[in-house]
Amino acid sequence: MGNILIIEDDPSIRKLVRVNLVKRGYTVSEAEDSHQALALFQEVPVDLVLLDLVLPGLSGVDICTWIRARSDVPIIVLSAILEEDLKVAALDAGADDYVTKPFGQEELLARVRAFLRRNYLPTKTSQEIIRIGELTIDLEARRVYIGENDLHLTHTEYALLSELAQHLDGIVEHDELLTRVWGPDYRGSNHYLHTYLGRLRKKLGEYGELLETVPGMGYNLHSKRKQ
Repeated sequence: MGNILIIEDDPSIRKLVRVNLVKRGYTVSEAEDSHQALALFQEVPVDLVLLDLVLPGLSGVDICTWIRARSDVPIIVLSAILEEDLKVAALDAGADDYVTKPFGQEELLARVRAFLRRNYLPTKTSQEIIRIGELTIDLEARRVYIGENDLHLTHTEYALLSELAQHLDGIVEHDELLTRVWGPDYRGSNHYLHTYLGRLRKKLGEYGELLETVPGMGYNLHSKRKQ
């Protein structure tokens, strides 16, 4: 099913999330502060992280940065409404998604399922490697390079780029892209696309111009750079 690390200092929230995850067959590890979190991440296999932003010791943003330097495991941030700045900082540090407290357990479980399902599904394409100039999208290895530089994309960033790459020069509609990357529950959540595609453009640097927003329709990845 998947191994999930919960990093949360509130014991009541931690227990509620753990019980619901275990009930559905997931293996769960728990950390109540940053020191436990870093130790556990190195000791046990982790397929997904649920990360509170306000913790004793290092902040959730610091932990996100630390994890991203070592792994592309999906990270779902748990943030309170008043922690908007921290949430944005965590997304910039490489978090894949966020759930605002107080959150419904079914909402959280749906997001966990979506990320784990995406991680275990093979990429379906007849073309394993797509090259546009110095940009290489290796769909088999699930890596993206500019020249020899590995861009270290998050799961969400890679999923967005690979979906667009498999429809090269074609428009992928908003809801289709949301469904393929996040799942059907995210239809209509266009702000996700705006946020994550903005981050993806920054990482692509000069190749970010290949990602075109088609107003009222969706997004397009061009096979050639503008002259």
